[in-house]
Amino acid sequence: MRTRPDRSADADPVGPRSLTSRHDAGMVTAELVVVLPAIVLALLFGLAAVSAMTMRMRCADAAAVGARLAARGESAADVVSATRRVAPAGAEVLLQTTSSTVLVTVRVVAPLLPAGAWLPGLEVSSHFVQDREPGPPP
Repeated sequence: MRTRPDRSADADPVGPRSLTSRHDAGMVTAELVVVLPAIVLALLFGLAAVSAMTMRMRCADAAAVGARLAARGESAADVVSATRRVAPAGAEVLLQTTSSTVLVTVRVVAPLLPAGAWLPGLEVSSHFVQDREPGPPP
């Protein structure tokens, strides 16, 4: 520690000393108590968003599988069964057919982590449209 020539190191160190340092002793703890719940809440919302997007991707994959099967001419029961195997648990599968296209919609409610019991979930859905393949069904 550097000292001024006319003073000893123990008596007065070089540099300003905070006169309020004794009064600010618990300030960091108080700020942490205020900020920590906001950080945890932001983290939970981030996890819920990732969970909802993952479910949406699974719904899109399931709708694509179902639409491809329906376009090939598979039965409606087989299409719905295969789509439910790929879709997230509890998903609702809707199959609509016309003479030239098929539309498969997969819908599910994504819970908000981990407070899913207290808050309503986000409804996530995806659909896929496919042209029917020419020729007779298999």
